[in-house]
Amino acid sequence: MIKFRLYLNKDKETEWLNSMVRKGWALTGFKLGFYTFSPCEPGEYIYQIDFGDKLYFASEEYRELMSDVGAEIVVLWGWWIILRRKAAEGPFELYTDRESMIEHYTKIRQMLIAVGIIETVCMLMQVMALIQGEMIAVFTTVLLSAFAVGCAKTAYEMEKVISRLKQE
Repeated sequence: MIKFRLYLNKDKETEWLNSMVRKGWALTGFKLGFYTFSPCEPGEYIYQIDFGDKLYFASEEYRELMSDVGAEIVVLWGWWIILRRKAAEGPFELYTDRESMIEHYTKIRQMLIAVGIIETVCMLMQVMALIQGEMIAVFTTVLLSAFAVGCAKTAYEMEKVISRLKQE
């Protein structure tokens, strides 16, 4: 089965992936918003999403660490690393202490701000093309604007999570 979704918020994406596996659908792949699933036992896995240090890369040390805790990398996409572990092995959390969670969400927020700024600059370039009469720029301007707003909204959500963690 293939489903299309666009997520910038990794917590919401994780919730959705875990709801899919509870329905008996295990993630097997992802590209450009298209998630590929195959049948599994309902609740067979627990999914988590991590934020890597490099695009489309997980170090051998990281892979060994995940293997040691019984997790497997299902997808590497951009900075996102989608992992799963058999639910029978117990709870699966990547970040359990407040400091590492704050660092994790801060890295995500910083990436979202940077990408949002890049998207905004690209959108402004498309606006200039629109002004010069290039009608094809309408679609890309709308798309880039939506993505920039999505990055800003999700960065704000990450800031709220960071603030909550700091208060605890």
